[in-house]
Amino acid sequence: MGLKGPIQGVGAERNLNVDDALKDLPDITVCGCGSGGMAMAGDLSLMGASVNLYEVAGFEENLDPIRENGGISVTGRPFSGTTGLAKLNRITSDPQEAVDGSDLIFVNVPAMAVDTFMSTLAPHLNEGQTVVITTGYWASLRLREALPDSDVFEKCTIVEQEIMPYLAEKVAPAQAHISNFKEYFRTSALPAMKNGAAHELIKKVYPQARVSKNVLENNFQPGNPGVHAQITLPNAAFFLDRAKVFRFYGEVSPCAARLAEAFDDERMQIAAAFDCETPTWMEYCREAYGYEGDDLYETHITSPHAERWTSDEEARRLLVEDLCYFFVPMEQLAQVVGVDVPVTTAMVDILSVLTGFDYRANAITLSNLGLDGLDKDQIIAYVTHGRI
Repeated sequence: MGLKGPIQGVGAERNLNVDDALKDLPDITVCGCGSGGMAMAGDLSLMGASVNLYEVAGFEENLDPIRENGGISVTGRPFSGTTGLAKLNRITSDPQEAVDGSDLIFVNVPAMAVDTFMSTLAPHLNEGQTVVITTGYWASLRLREALPDSDVFEKCTIVEQEIMPYLAEKVAPAQAHISNFKEYFRTSALPAMKNGAAHELIKKVYPQARVSKNVLENNFQPGNPGVHAQITLPNAAFFLDRAKVFRFYGEVSPCAARLAEAFDDERMQIAAAFDCETPTWMEYCREAYGYEGDDLYETHITSPHAERWTSDEEARRLLVEDLCYFFVPMEQLAQVVGVDVPVTTAMVDILSVLTGFDYRANAITLSNLGLDGLDKDQIIAYVTHGRI
């Protein structure tokens, strides 16, 4: 289940010039056939780009309905402004065929699947290609450690996007419904010295993309980690014990809003200690979605987000992604700069008890990011220049 009805953003008020974005389009590969990948592949094709769709071996069956349909059927509110059947240049589970000739490669998969996709793609990537991991969660740093024998960082530009650009649902095996697209998101390359060319390329299809100082600043943006655990904790018995399907955002409460603000304060303190600038969660909501209100409760309780259905399984997956791939490494970065994060620590500890899942034991660490033993200045040098 997914969104029921469109989520209204602020695109109409901002008048993003889509026509300008659609000039001189790069050739694109989209990896992953989930909601985000289907939406992106379909929308970029409807913009006029040549798009290859890739699915990793073992999930090839996801491609068969798309082949039979002649492409991806797109409904809703795409960034291109066009709905209908989006025809694709290639539909393949062959990694070499998928990336051959592409300028821009988007990897649209959950944090825990990034390594699998990239280890498959890496041997086939070519000089000068730009790879964008759309789910963030320190992906570029993780990949640099996970692919030590690969030359992918030398021959390509690896970019992190803080969050997927679409709010979408895969409503059928070959159909994506786009409820809305982000009016604002950020990207950064590793190392940051490659930001300029990568940003110009991404802006050809997504002009609302903005560049962060480095991948630290990009990961410290509010995005997903600012909301899922915060809404879950006050609703733990309902979400984790009783309900199988529920309107996740519709259960937001004033308690969740206060928890979100406390977490947000810790996140911003750490970001500032690393010389990074980030908006508050509320500033992000206003800019990305056009939502108004004084806190998380006011912005979401009457928003179309509140109509979005979520399963128990999906809610638990989101907790694994946020806590294992953001909360725990953020805790460790806080120790580097001497910032106390009691709220973040408490949320990880309590949710581990309530779910019976040890988030810390399954989390990525500074060692997985190649940052273990480095001080603040060394970390900043590493993400800026690719070396200490």
